[in-house]
Amino acid sequence: MKNLGKILVLLLILSPLWAKIKVVCTIPTLSSIASEIGGDKVEVITLASGEKDPHYVEPRPSLVVHLRDADLLVKVGMDLDMWVDALVDASRNTKIFWGSPGYVDCSVGIKKLEVPKGRVSMKEGEIHVYGNPHYWLNPQNGEIIAKNILAGLLRVSPASDHAYFQARADRFISRLRDKMKQWRAKLSPYKGTKFVSYHRSFSYFAQFFDLDYFGTLEPKPGIPPSTAHIAELIRDMKREGVRLILLETYYPRKFADMVAKETDAKVVVVPTAVGATKEAHDYFSLFDTLTSLISNALKG
Repeated sequence: MKNLGKILVLLLILSPLWAKIKVVCTIPTLSSIASEIGGDKVEVITLASGEKDPHYVEPRPSLVVHLRDADLLVKVGMDLDMWVDALVDASRNTKIFWGSPGYVDCSVGIKKLEVPKGRVSMKEGEIHVYGNPHYWLNPQNGEIIAKNILAGLLRVSPASDHAYFQARADRFISRLRDKMKQWRAKLSPYKGTKFVSYHRSFSYFAQFFDLDYFGTLEPKPGIPPSTAHIAELIRDMKREGVRLILLETYYPRKFADMVAKETDAKVVVVPTAVGATKEAHDYFSLFDTLTSLISNALKG
């Protein structure tokens, strides 16, 4: 019994050393990268579903519980996941408050696109004052995301784990650079291709792959398609010969099909985040899926 008691005491003493770092990410794309870097030394929890619009997440008590126990909060930033701010306040977990060691904004260091100039009005729709927040769809930004997550893990982990996290981050970045060459090669025959999407989700994607973002089914961000806008878009697409519509998985298809019927364009339903489809189960397969779907559509 004495030996058993000593063992229990020893386990209690050592248990913090064995505890995994609890990482809470707002979207599955960030969770995928955090898992790549953290390995078996982290427990990663995702608040939003990849199958749903990341701009809108229903606040639930379970989300607050996850945040209350978190060592690290990893968010997109740029107001995309601003819904998490009230949940963080409710959690009262000061470790993950803005400016704390456990707070990671993955947009730090991103070259932001479409930052509005001058005064921002609600008449312009759901404008993000810091720019377009869908930056993870340029795989070059995946490296910046990884470095931001790594910096957060190094801040909240014991020094003995730092080499482990650094090695895994280096391995992720090396693989990402190799894959970027493959992805670029797959879409290189289609440089300059004009396309339309529902929401302005693909600015960073178009930037990396040298595609021409022609327009959106939404007249303005967050504003549903209108008859007048759709008619104008159809007219412009016919004039410019636009034959590709990329439709995010969580938006209705009827407007895309309506435009496609009038313009002879192809509608390609594509994931814009990890978990949006079963094929896009991590950051690498997200781009494998995107580039394959688009190249296959343009071959025909």
